[in-house]
Amino acid sequence: MSKSANGKMEKGGPDGGTQGRMTFLLFLTVSVAVFGSPFQYGYSTSVVNAPAQLMQNFYKQSYRNFTNSELADDNLTVLWSTTVSIYCLGGLIGSLLVGPLASKIGRKGAILLNNIFSLTAAALMFAARFANSYHMIILGRTIVGIHNGLSIGVVPMYLSEISPPNLRGGIGVTAQLLTTIGILVAQILGLEFILGNETMWHYLLLVGYVIPSGIQLLILPFLPESPRYLLIDKDSPEKATKVLQKLRGEKNVEAVLEDMRTEHENEKKEPRMHVFALLKSRSLRSQLIVCVLCMAAQQFSGINAIFFYSTSIYEKAGVPPEYSPYATIGTGAINVFMTIISVLVIDITGRKVLLTWPLVFMTFAFAILTVTQGLSEYLYCVCGCAQGIMSNGTLVDDTTCEFYNQTTSALQQVALTELNAQDPYAWIAYMSIVFVILYIIAFAIGLGPIPFIITTEMFRQGARPAAMMLVGSTNWISNFIVGLLFPLAQDKIGAFVFLFFMVVCGLACVFVWIKVPETKNKTFEEIQGLFGGQVDDRDHDWGVANDGYVADPKGRKQTSTYSVTTSL
Repeated sequence: MSKSANGKMEKGGPDGGTQGRMTFLLFLTVSVAVFGSPFQYGYSTSVVNAPAQLMQNFYKQSYRNFTNSELADDNLTVLWSTTVSIYCLGGLIGSLLVGPLASKIGRKGAILLNNIFSLTAAALMFAARFANSYHMIILGRTIVGIHNGLSIGVVPMYLSEISPPNLRGGIGVTAQLLTTIGILVAQILGLEFILGNETMWHYLLLVGYVIPSGIQLLILPFLPESPRYLLIDKDSPEKATKVLQKLRGEKNVEAVLEDMRTEHENEKKEPRMHVFALLKSRSLRSQLIVCVLCMAAQQFSGINAIFFYSTSIYEKAGVPPEYSPYATIGTGAINVFMTIISVLVIDITGRKVLLTWPLVFMTFAFAILTVTQGLSEYLYCVCGCAQGIMSNGTLVDDTTCEFYNQTTSALQQVALTELNAQDPYAWIAYMSIVFVILYIIAFAIGLGPIPFIITTEMFRQGARPAAMMLVGSTNWISNFIVGLLFPLAQDKIGAFVFLFFMVVCGLACVFVWIKVPETKNKTFEEIQGLFGGQVDDRDHDWGVANDGYVADPKGRKQTSTYSVTTSL
């Protein structure tokens, strides 16, 4: 790597020169990779929301067909919860496959093989309607979870290894962009007049998987493998050179190869890294803690709570219930738009800035939402509270109030809509909408896409697959915990559940500001140097030595500004 007279870097980067350009082949490769994989991840997280009631009716019918008895409501709740949560189990299994497959058959090979899971799952879930078997849907959701767990680990790794450093951040965010687009597409297709109806709901479980996987299987085999994988893992410099020339659109890629050879030589001096070795390695512990905590913060930051509350917030603001799905789609569209902004600015502002300041806004948004939603829940209600119109009534369900009619001396029910109640505090809901939108904007720019990006950047080639396995596992375990505990907490304490997410966002902001280094436009070797070395692992056959560590001449251990103090 060299520097010009003004000190600006002219060469260097994970694959060579920092000022690479977006060639047509690079654009096509990125597009096919993210459309075929992360898109399906986003689609899967949202696709069962719209047809939930229709699918539960199918479960009752299927259960009756198998057992000749009716499915009790409690058992239906268990079956449906299993359908939703077992997806996370599949995702955990898929994340554990990232390391072995990415190292054994390559990044591109793992992505291609992964489509088998997607197509198998789609076939099972679609055919379930004709076989009248809810078991096939549950199995299909498990298998599609495996696909998603594998894809969100391998694809970011593939994108980071084919990208020049000045485009690496933006290209990395495209994975999150397609995830948000997948969520939005599932919301749109789930509208009742499209596929979210009695006769068409099973097509929702087909089209969002078959089309992306089909396109990927048709095109990706003709696109290049990661040049870093070819040189460092397969020791094939000729193939790596040809691939780099095609991806960069230039013949002279010697500077790129030189950086890769440097890393390759360092890799030869170190044992191949696996998950348990990574957990034991002191020299990589700081990076691992940073990446795992950032991923856990992503899931515990409250994005699921925001989407859960968004519909009720819109309705309190006066949006009719029949239009609330369109309001939710609007929320999804904002998520997509702001992720596009993140793609455009991440390589200008850097990763750390886009993590820190959005977390500040998210913390502030939750503080306000705790107040506004708490006021909405306790200041006014139509039925069953002292300040309501029917203070002596009891809320039977979301639409009916039961009260004692003193004239007839009998219980009487009335629809809430017949009471013509006008909430005097409706303006509070409008304030809530503003802060919901601000939160989504902040999440989409920062904590949504960046944890995966920094994981691919903070580890060398040998440790990267194992790191993606651990971080991916953190993602799915955290997702499962939030999905399990959030409904219970929300039921017990209502909007005050936002306080927990406010604390998480605040602590994450402080951690990022103090411990997370900036990785923009830096080579993988330079990023290693940012962490220094807490303990030299060169004498241990289970450790990967940190190239940024240089022993002090006086025998003292050298540390880094970004090191995280830990002990075995």
